[in-house]
Amino acid sequence: MKRQKKLIVFDLDGTLYELSGGSYEKSSLRSCVLKNAQNYIATKLTKNKSKALRILKKIQKEYGEQISIGLEKEFGVDRYDYFNTVWDIPARGIVKKEQGLRDTLLELRKKYNLALLSDAPQVWIYNVLQELKIQDIFRNNIFSGEGGQRKEFGNAFSGITRVLKISPDNCIVVGDQEQTDIIPAKKFGMRAIYVHPKKKSNLADANIKSICELPALLGHF
Repeated sequence: MKRQKKLIVFDLDGTLYELSGGSYEKSSLRSCVLKNAQNYIATKLTKNKSKALRILKKIQKEYGEQISIGLEKEFGVDRYDYFNTVWDIPARGIVKKEQGLRDTLLELRKKYNLALLSDAPQVWIYNVLQELKIQDIFRNNIFSGEGGQRKEFGNAFSGITRVLKISPDNCIVVGDQEQTDIIPAKKFGMRAIYVHPKKKSNLADANIKSICELPALLGHF
């Protein structure tokens, strides 16, 4: 019986590229999203900019970063229309390319199956992958946060194993956030690698400073 390849599940923002500000909360990406969200609310709900901003802040207070869910529940706004409008942001100028990323992923793909898991919408994911010139590498194994399965909800990793028909102990998660990458992956029985240029995680199975260090690490993992 042929042995199943192990699966590496990559986070996107902050993992395959470095976020400005060090996190989504402090990044220029979030600033763009909030500005677009305010404009979207003004247009969709026929409000002026100040009223749209008040609605946005109220949604944030109750739903946090899940603005799409808040607008859907409170105003009946279609989340996919929201995503495709608000998150259609050019990645150039936000995404910082890492030299050697594509070659590293191609090297890993020889021995492992690769998947991408992000709570971001598909439109942003594809904009980033195109900017990084790696859109062909993950093929159909791209999982976004548009539906009801998200890392933040704790059900995204189980969804991947179900769709790809793989057991958790054959999966390695690589991400830059303990709360949404490392902790839920470990809880579900997966191994987890923390990637950050400066910080380390005591909860992860291993730490690396960049994705380009991953092939050497996995040789001893």
